Amino acid sequence: MKNVIKSREKILFPIILSLLITAVYIPTFSGQFILDDKPLVKNNLLIREFNNPTLYLFQEDGVSEKSPPGYHTGYYRPLVNVFYTLDYKIWGMNPSGFRITNLILHLFTCVILYHLLFMLLGGRFIPFAVVLLFGLHPVNTESVAWITSRNNILVTFFSLISFYYYLKEKNERRVWAEVLSYISFAAALLCKEFAIMLLPIFFLYNRFMVKSGKILKDEILTYIPFIIILFSYFIFRTIVIGSALTPISISNLWKNLYFAPFLFMYNLKLILVPYSLHSFIIQYPDNYLSWKIFAGFFSFGLLCFFMWRERYNKIVIFAFFSFFLALMPVLNIFPPAWTVTLISMRWLYFPMAFLSLALPTYIKNLAKTNYFVVISILAAVLAYFGTYSYILNKDIWHDEESFFIQEIIHFKNNYYAYGYAVNLLNKKEYQKADKFFRIAIKNYPDQAKNYINYGALLIDTGRPDAALLYLNKAKSLTMIREERGEWFNNMGMTYYNLRKNDAALKNFQQAIICNPQESQFWANLGGAYGSVGDYENSVFALQKGIYIAPDSIPLRKNLAVTYIRMKNYEKAILALEKIPAPEIERNREIKTLLHQAHKMVLMKTH
Repeated sequence: MKNVIKSREKILFPIILSLLITAVYIPTFSGQFILDDKPLVKNNLLIREFNNPTLYLFQEDGVSEKSPPGYHTGYYRPLVNVFYTLDYKIWGMNPSGFRITNLILHLFTCVILYHLLFMLLGGRFIPFAVVLLFGLHPVNTESVAWITSRNNILVTFFSLISFYYYLKEKNERRVWAEVLSYISFAAALLCKEFAIMLLPIFFLYNRFMVKSGKILKDEILTYIPFIIILFSYFIFRTIVIGSALTPISISNLWKNLYFAPFLFMYNLKLILVPYSLHSFIIQYPDNYLSWKIFAGFFSFGLLCFFMWRERYNKIVIFAFFSFFLALMPVLNIFPPAWTVTLISMRWLYFPMAFLSLALPTYIKNLAKTNYFVVISILAAVLAYFGTYSYILNKDIWHDEESFFIQEIIHFKNNYYAYGYAVNLLNKKEYQKADKFFRIAIKNYPDQAKNYINYGALLIDTGRPDAALLYLNKAKSLTMIREERGEWFNNMGMTYYNLRKNDAALKNFQQAIICNPQESQFWANLGGAYGSVGDYENSVFALQKGIYIAPDSIPLRKNLAVTYIRMKNYEKAILALEKIPAPEIERNREIKTLLHQAHKMVLMKTH
């Protein structure tokens, strides 16, 4: 009878787990692409077709054929693009599908964590409760709901599988389990560099959890296959991005070490006391004697005292040290050169999985004292986590407008003022866009993109003199090649509106040099040539634009206009007839041009 009950629990608990977690993520199913989802997923041509495996292995994350020569993000995560390709083949370019896949991967991660807890500690209900806390935890909404945070789920999923089969091999001496551990470790590395920390976690496990007479030398030999995999990973990574590690800055090492306890406790606070959660843009306190720093030192000291008190509780010690190791890459001791924030909720997904290993011991001990009270507290915490996660999924992670409104209006997070302003500009809500561009410029005066896009707004609203003023402020600022191309293009549009055609032409030509794959730049260059009567160069530029964007209706319309000015009505008709018939019917201007061209051809023949 007991075996039947255990068998039912083994099936029932994961099902209940999946249903409860899915319920709080329902708002994401109708969500959109947000922020980095657009360049890394929506506009990522690599994921549209299954490619040769070597193409994925030699692809730097966030770098495409449109990126400037020599541009690097420092991120090597080839397996993530494979998963995006699978998504595209299943769902098409549907953001809801990609979000559903994130949730499915989150559920798989919860199930493997459940089995890992069961293997380490036994029991069914307590591992179920702990994994439900992990699965519903509001901190994890950023990783699950935001498509491009999938790398955090994948690295955790494969790392837990590797750890699970590593333990299984130790307990049961199964060769197949050992092989699966190696394969999963390699997969985790190819999803995110955090997986590097799995090796020291294995070492910790052997120190705290294993009673073995094996000497250290023999133990190290068991790590050799993992080290070989890691070494191979570094070779591929170096070939692709030019560096074995993400480029880091060590100029402020002592400062970073001094502030590390503050960051550690800040991250731990987000897990233990989750409230006011959002997309954090956190920097160090203003000075070394800030109360926040002393609070960090004090709470870190209390944590150390707690750990000393628990020094004989091996699973707790192992869990906390593993959490610390898993958090090491984001404690900013060796920061990436382009760090925007010191704290992000998505970075806690991987470390929290290991911290969860400490919780069953405390739940079990408290349950012995007063089972009803413990169950009541667990139910209240789970209700809070589930409700809060549902709200975050609905109000922050659902779509960009919701995200920007919450971040800027509610949390006063002006880092996103620029993104919101661009969205408003694209929707032609010029007055609101103007307000948020000014906020972005005020808070980030050294970012050229703020001036470039504000210049575009000023051009669109008929203020070329003001546009020239703001664009000139960006001239001496650091720009990547793509931004420089946009700057030249907007300068060209400014001079074009000021009727300074020679200056406009020169700037459009420079824009093309910076980004020759941008069809709109060719369209503007073609228009500028047409305005000075150089129709041959106008046709050449417009045809280049059409080659890049063959479905562009404005480009074909402008080409037809140029041919009409050249009195080449037959070519004008050919250009217009390549526009789909329904589009011609809907566009009165195009219909008029086509009618005009046909009329002139008839007049010539008569």
